[in-house]
Amino acid sequence: MAVRNSMASLITRVRTLINDPSSTSQIFDDQTIQDVLDYGRLDVVNEVMTPKPTFTGASIQFLNYYTQLGDWEDDIVFKQYLVTPVTPATLEPIAGHIVFAATTLPPIYWTGKTYDVYRAAADLLERQAAQWMLRFSFSSDGQSVQRSQAHTMILDLATTYRQQQRPREISLIRSDMRSRDNMAGAGLGPLEIDYMGDGSGH
Repeated sequence: MAVRNSMASLITRVRTLINDPSSTSQIFDDQTIQDVLDYGRLDVVNEVMTPKPTFTGASIQFLNYYTQLGDWEDDIVFKQYLVTPVTPATLEPIAGHIVFAATTLPPIYWTGKTYDVYRAAADLLERQAAQWMLRFSFSSDGQSVQRSQAHTMILDLATTYRQQQRPREISLIRSDMRSRDNMAGAGLGPLEIDYMGDGSGH
């Protein structure tokens, strides 16, 4: 999959975080960084934006809108009432903020992709650390070269970024518990927990 032009600013931000500027000596190419970013991508479809009205005398204007998440890819689509495409005068994808040149009544919806740049940076640093894990320190002619420290320092920075990445939630279902809906059913076989209890699921 080719590198998307709309990912340029996000790739540059990640390169800054991991100190890997684009050059002939870069560690990761743009495709690798995009792939790592895509792994933690969140696709948003028709999410309503939060308006922040401004007041001028007795009049009210709707110019500023915000989203809960930032770090968007630069191919966002905005619609008013879900049917009318609108184009803001100012777009701030890092902050999740847009500004219209003239008042634009809510609701405004956005469709696009948002990324966790700190997660991507941590993932890439861990890959980089793997390249240093077999390096060793040595001393020669009274000089000491501590090459093994690079592995530890890279992982320390990755840990710092892990602490800044977005929290995620998962849903868990206990298979050893009877569903209240299923308890009223007829002809249901026993669950695993029934063999360890009194047959009631407790």
